Formats: sequence, structure tokens, C-alpha cells
Amino acid sequence: MIDDRIFNVKFSCDVQKCKGACCTLKGAGGAPLLDDEVRIIKSALPHAKKYLGKANLEVLDREGFYYGDKGDYALNNVNDEDCAFSFYEEGIVKCSFQKAFNNGEIDFPKPISCHLFPVRISGKKRNIMRYEEINECADALIKGEEENISVFEFARESLVREYGEKFYNELKINFLKNS
Repeated sequence: MIDDRIFNVKFSCDVQKCKGACCTLKGAGGAPLLDDEVRIIKSALPHAKKYLGKANLEVLDREGFYYGDKGDYALNNVNDEDCAFSFYEEGIVKCSFQKAFNNGEIDFPKPISCHLFPVRISGKKRNIMRYEEINECADALIKGEEENISVFEFARESLVREYGEKFYNELKINFLKNS
């Protein structure tokens, strides 16, 4: 099941305006984690931690990096707001996994739920794909219109990471055929 808005809504992240707000949503809980990501994050932890501030490190040391039960894990956060793996660089919230990945230290860019955003995947078979609209991304909608980029196109890299190139291309062909 695929939400039509993934193809119809124009979206292009404008981090210069939102300042990485999706990593700092108060009261939203942590980003969802797949069970196998817990193991991957454990091995990437030393590399990701070196970019974090004192409050984040204290949370990780005191509470660990995730909470929940098998099949329903989520990343921990600081003060029910900032992701435990977020840090500020030039006034923009960034991901310490992404920083370590970009620096060639790890081969894990970030949890797939973060990478896919604003696409959300759910269902026991991870077969429900929907667009999640949040107020903090209003500028991304404007930029998406200006650049004529859909959510589907914006999320290409993460969709290919999750489902593969063949799936992405077939979905694109089917959408174009039906529109």
C-alpha cells in the first residue's frame, strides 16, 4: 500500500531554513529502529559518539541508545526532544552517524527511518508506505515546488537502500503510467 502523496507532494529538504528540525521534535519519541539496526548501531557507536555533546553522551551512558521491545525499538533522545545522536554544527542539527559515514569511519549512514523521512514505512511486512507531513517541513514543500521534486524523487536514495533499485524503478514506471 503506497500513499499517493509520495508521488504528488513536492518536497525538497531545506535544512538551511528548518535547521534539522526533524531530529529535534519535542514529545515525538525517538526515531523507529529495525531490530537488526540495534546490532549495527552497537558496532558503530564508538564512531558516532565522538561527535556528540555532553548531554547526549550522558543519556547514552545512563539510558542506552534505544528503548522499546523487539519489533518496536526507537532511538533514545535528550529531554524528550533532541535525538541522542544529534549534534549542532553551524546552527544546524546533524546526525553523528551521518557524520561518521561521510568521514569514511562506518558504512551505516543512519537508521533507515531517518534516511527515508518524510516517507514512513509500517506494517508487519513493512509494506505500507506513506508520506508524513509535519509543520517543521513547510519550507521543504516550497523548495520542492520550486525544484519540481516529489517526495518519491527526494527519497530516492533511501528508497533504493530499503527496497533496491529494481523496486524503485518499477514503482516509478507504474506511477508514470497511471498518472
